[in-house]
Amino acid sequence: MIRVEGLRKSFGDVRAVDGVDLQVEQGEILVLLGQNGAGKSTTLRCLGGILRPDAGLIELDGLRLPEHLDSVRARLGVVPDQARLYGRNTAPEYLDHFGYLYGVPEAIRRQRIDALLERFELADRKTTVLAAYSRGMAQKVALIRATLHEPDWIFCDEPTAGLDPVAAADMRRYLEEQKSRGAALIVTTHVLSEAELMADRIAIMRRGMVVTHGALDELRQQAGQGRRFLAHLARPLADSQEVSRWLREHALEHSLEGDCVRYTLPWQASTEERAEFAARLQALLAEQGAPFHELEEEETTLESVYLKAMAAPAVESKDNPVPSSPVASGIRAPRMFASIGNQGSMLRHALPFYVSSWWRRGDLSWVMYLNAFVLLLVVGTSLFGQLPGVAGQVAQRFAGGQALQAGLLLPLFFLSFALLESIKSSIGIWWEKAQGSLEVLLYTPVDDPSLIWLEVLPGAVVSAVWVTVWAAAGLALLTLFGEAAPWDLLPVFAFVAAATAYWAAMGRMLGFMLFPREGAAGGAWSFLLSPVSAAVADLPLALFVFRSPLAPASLLLPVTACVALTILCGVTFDRERLMETGLTRIRRKRSWLPIGVLRRNAAAVVAGVVLAAAPAGIAGTISANAHWHSWSDVRAAATGAPIGPAQAALVSNRAPAQVNGVTVAAAGLSGIVATLALMLLLVMLSFAAFFLLGFPAVAALVAGAAVWGVQLGFGSAGPLGIWLAGAGGIALLALALNTGAALPIYWSLVFGSGRRLDRLREAWSAYWALFRGLVIPACALFGVVVFRLLASG
Repeated sequence: MIRVEGLRKSFGDVRAVDGVDLQVEQGEILVLLGQNGAGKSTTLRCLGGILRPDAGLIELDGLRLPEHLDSVRARLGVVPDQARLYGRNTAPEYLDHFGYLYGVPEAIRRQRIDALLERFELADRKTTVLAAYSRGMAQKVALIRATLHEPDWIFCDEPTAGLDPVAAADMRRYLEEQKSRGAALIVTTHVLSEAELMADRIAIMRRGMVVTHGALDELRQQAGQGRRFLAHLARPLADSQEVSRWLREHALEHSLEGDCVRYTLPWQASTEERAEFAARLQALLAEQGAPFHELEEEETTLESVYLKAMAAPAVESKDNPVPSSPVASGIRAPRMFASIGNQGSMLRHALPFYVSSWWRRGDLSWVMYLNAFVLLLVVGTSLFGQLPGVAGQVAQRFAGGQALQAGLLLPLFFLSFALLESIKSSIGIWWEKAQGSLEVLLYTPVDDPSLIWLEVLPGAVVSAVWVTVWAAAGLALLTLFGEAAPWDLLPVFAFVAAATAYWAAMGRMLGFMLFPREGAAGGAWSFLLSPVSAAVADLPLALFVFRSPLAPASLLLPVTACVALTILCGVTFDRERLMETGLTRIRRKRSWLPIGVLRRNAAAVVAGVVLAAAPAGIAGTISANAHWHSWSDVRAAATGAPIGPAQAALVSNRAPAQVNGVTVAAAGLSGIVATLALMLLLVMLSFAAFFLLGFPAVAALVAGAAVWGVQLGFGSAGPLGIWLAGAGGIALLALALNTGAALPIYWSLVFGSGRRLDRLREAWSAYWALFRGLVIPACALFGVVVFRLLASG
């Protein structure tokens, strides 16, 4: 039995579900009716566990959500409002994949797949990819997917929408078969005739509330005063007064119109009473010479019931909502890392499935071309002893005798990033979210850690194998041409490829949690994460290539970064965030300077300015009291050497440079570039500091303020004093404002508790608002100063 009491769910300011009460027995079909936006789909998603209700009780056969969510998912089948299939797979491949996720043994699921495909007349389309299926065929596959594991509860969101009458009738018959098996079904639809044909009970929703519910006969009784009958007379009555007087005494309502007589009897009138009433009416009409030749009952239609429910006055929701069970947010680090050992079976199944989809994508050729191009570079280095052309001269200058080995960096750059751009749209959660099939996956009994590893591990394995194979091919070519191939670097190539793929996948998952409205790609998050992941992974590779003694120790950098990102991703994980798009929320008008956000974060902004002003003031005081006039004096004081006498500032007798149009244009371009470069650097600093609890941002602010304070203490005698005092001061202000705006993010990471993810998202939202309102103007002012200094010569 499905029992729901006081269910509520809001999205921002929108109340989608407002106090819904439902009850569905085993072997019963409940049909939910309502207009678009009434809350039907949201109700089903709350019952399926992919949306977290704000309040209310949900129990399925005594299993209360969310405490027993994993047990419920294993016995639940869901057909969403769209089929949401994997277009590159065939029906047997697709159904076998979900049969595995639901824990159906291999032999049983193959037998059921064959039988159900035959049952729905799809057996002859086994080798056709699902992208070529019609709407009706796709809906049939979706229904097979939802019932392959013979669930105890089935939710269908408009399963017959867009189907022809034959396909819709077949769908209804199959749902009746599931009902006969003992399953409890909840079906939503807009087609009232469908509801009349399949429903045991009906609930009508409006504005998130159930306005009426019951069996169809019960709803008809609520909509009308009684049973209505229509009698067709042989001829119109010559004198209707006597018949009208008798009907007024014995019927609830009546009307006489020409050769038709309508009357209404109470609902509780028995068959014998209705027959006796008809006989007496016939005798009376016969006396008037106009007996009826046909008598029919005018049933109250479901349409009239529905329209009456829609027109009824709105009912206020209950003021005392049923509290929902508390939900623990995120995944603790011990559980996250302990779950890796349980991913072997999932990886063995998912890896071939996702790789086959990736292979069928059709655009893998461009990755192959890049690999072939890289191998040609390796051949060139083998033949010429270095990279050909200018690239070889640069490599020879920086790498010396190891220019050939340094050239091996190129294959990794091409292979890793080209491969990641390809596989990220064919493997794991990114792919599911991009093609709109993630909702189906979230209904399966795959636990939270496994969902994260499903995004991370297949891509890491594919990247490591792919890069290892192609790097080995490059080393083999070096050996073939008589060069000393560094085979000891091959494990490093594999490790860096795996670390890069791991970091990128974990970063995407974190982006989904923090910025769900950015879409599947993660928007600016992915753009900023890529260079960070490259730096984390490729620095150790470069040290190994150049045989640095620090190379083995440098492996701690990607390992530590991946562990930190895994912990952060686990702590912030929330299934509901994966479903969120932000499209249903009210979009408010943005203001360039958000006063409310500035007021709430004023303390953090002031703290950022103080973090800059304090070390700048201290450093400036020390520099002035020590009579330092240049950085040479600072180095001398640091080493204990004597400080030379102060030199008078050089006064140039040159005439000021004549300003022309070219100078102004060049200065203007430099100012624009300086503004954009400073903005990008500040954002990248905030993102990098996010993974290290804010220490890099705070350290950079304190160090920059100290340097600027020392320079300020030099006075006018310092070299480039006007540049560093003017432009440097504005840049320091921008850095202080940026750090202050980001301090709530770092605070949430270190001291956050409870709904940590909500706090992080609020902090990031406030950061972008303050960046737009305070930091960007400071960066623009920095660009203006640069322009003024350059334009003045």
